[in-house]
Amino acid sequence: MTRQDREDMNTVSSFRDPRVSWAAALLIAPFFLQMLGFGQTFLGGGLCGALLGQRDIPLSLQGAGFWYALLFMLLLGIQLMYGGFLLLGRLLEMPKSSEHPIYIVGIWLIGLIFVLFLLTRTTGLPYPSEQGLALGDVAKADPLSLILMGLTLAGGLILWGLSRPTHSSQGQA
Repeated sequence: MTRQDREDMNTVSSFRDPRVSWAAALLIAPFFLQMLGFGQTFLGGGLCGALLGQRDIPLSLQGAGFWYALLFMLLLGIQLMYGGFLLLGRLLEMPKSSEHPIYIVGIWLIGLIFVLFLLTRTTGLPYPSEQGLALGDVAKADPLSLILMGLTLAGGLILWGLSRPTHSSQGQA
């Protein structure tokens, strides 16, 4: 191995593609845009608007909307952390080989969020009640929740594009 090869290996680091920053921004934005839903704007409550709806009711008497909002708030928090990790990835000096698996984790996270969004908006999910698990009501899809899911899916499409092998990397292998 020549000196030039060693210098090239040291200067090449992971997460340098500008699309990574765009994906991170699109994945971070829904968490903060959800704050519009807490204010009950004309856009609707978003994914987590029902979380602050009825504070005096015990947890065992909360409806499906509360539990859906709690689930999506947790998922939006995980999505926020993942987006922050993508932004900080280049500072962590991780090996280039770790990029692909990290993108795949993000794609699976976004897929999970999307499937749960579809299930809560079409059939409902079971939620805890006093009598055990009950089949939840269908949540409405308001404009804010559609915007949040659109941003999330756009970030997922960028991650999917980043996880695809490029022609130049196939020829070097």
